[in-house]
Amino acid sequence: MEFLKNYFDALEIDFVSKRYIAGTLSVIMVLSAWVLFVVVQPNWGIDFTGGTEIQVQFDDTVEIKDVRDALTSPPLNLTNDSVQQVGSTYENKFAIRIQDPTFGMEELVVEVEEKLVDRFGDDWLSQKIRVSAEVGARFTVDYNEPELALHEIEAALDGIDGVKAQSGKEIAQVVITVPGLSGKIKDRIEEAMGERTFKVDSIDAVGPKVGGDLRRQGFISIAATLGLVLLYVAFRFDVGFAPGAIIALIHDVSIVVGIFVVAQLEFNLPMIGALLTIVGYSLNDTIVIYDRIRENKDRYTRKDLKGLINVSINETLTRTIATSVTTLLAMAMFIFIGGPVIRNFALAMFLGIIFGTYSTVFVASPTILLMEDVKPYLDKLLATPLDEPAAPDEEVDESDLSESEKRRRARADADAPGNPAE
Repeated sequence: MEFLKNYFDALEIDFVSKRYIAGTLSVIMVLSAWVLFVVVQPNWGIDFTGGTEIQVQFDDTVEIKDVRDALTSPPLNLTNDSVQQVGSTYENKFAIRIQDPTFGMEELVVEVEEKLVDRFGDDWLSQKIRVSAEVGARFTVDYNEPELALHEIEAALDGIDGVKAQSGKEIAQVVITVPGLSGKIKDRIEEAMGERTFKVDSIDAVGPKVGGDLRRQGFISIAATLGLVLLYVAFRFDVGFAPGAIIALIHDVSIVVGIFVVAQLEFNLPMIGALLTIVGYSLNDTIVIYDRIRENKDRYTRKDLKGLINVSINETLTRTIATSVTTLLAMAMFIFIGGPVIRNFALAMFLGIIFGTYSTVFVASPTILLMEDVKPYLDKLLATPLDEPAAPDEEVDESDLSESEKRRRARADADAPGNPAE
């Protein structure tokens, strides 16, 4: 290991000279990722689309193929990727993901309607029951007067677990909520699985409205993080350093998302967490190199900026490689033996570390050079009229001048060529 450290410490690679090739490659990858995101679109998980995830454990040994065969055939007709193994193969635990927020509600709607009609008559309902699926079942019932007490309606629905009635926004309107659909969903799976016995460990249901809000808030959190990073880098270092850090972070997040879209891997809330972790990891690497560049600017005052950046990257290269490789090894273990629950998170982190290290060296640092070239034009663009010197022939009211300025001008006029000596 000491040999490798000495080897990397002795390297003097001209990273900055490769910035045009690396920049072109990065632009192509980022634009491709954006196009794929819009055209192909991610494989959204139930966190963002709404739906139900049921974790079941079978009493006997069951192959995942048998579970998939049973659930992909009628009456459920699920897809193969809806069933995933959880934990080791000896635990016989499976996660069944159903990306349909109304799954299991058809029978419940019929049951609620039949019980209400049986109790209050065929003409009691004034219109069809409206249903929404938000973490459970919610029925909005409009009925013909006279208005009934809530306990009477709850009594009519006796036999439905957890049913609760509350007043609606309109007169003669009641909202009926059922906290979970576990019984209905379990019945559907039991019918599909035949004689195989199992128990339901957990059921998580997300409605479409909640899923849409989660998706929006996830992307807002990433955008807010990038904005705060911009302010932090500009405050700690220099305004010219900040754009490079932000461009590098957008680069890393975009490429990782693009790869997930191409592979159609599930995009869920843990994925948002992985992207934010990538932002933090990549920023940490960038800050280390930025800090060394700032130190070297004070140390080598006569060295040009391009040389300073190369020296700084090479001086921190051993640390960058060691940190990246050790973190990659940890993520690789999660990918291969961590199980399906954490696999996508670990894969996103694995890719983020690779592209984060690349962007720190070939994107963030060389962007400082670009900002140095752009700065004079920005200064000229942002210059105010007060910053511009007065034209030589511009007349100035002498009453606005101070006494010292008047004396200075008088001496200058007296010393000017062509003036007669006193």
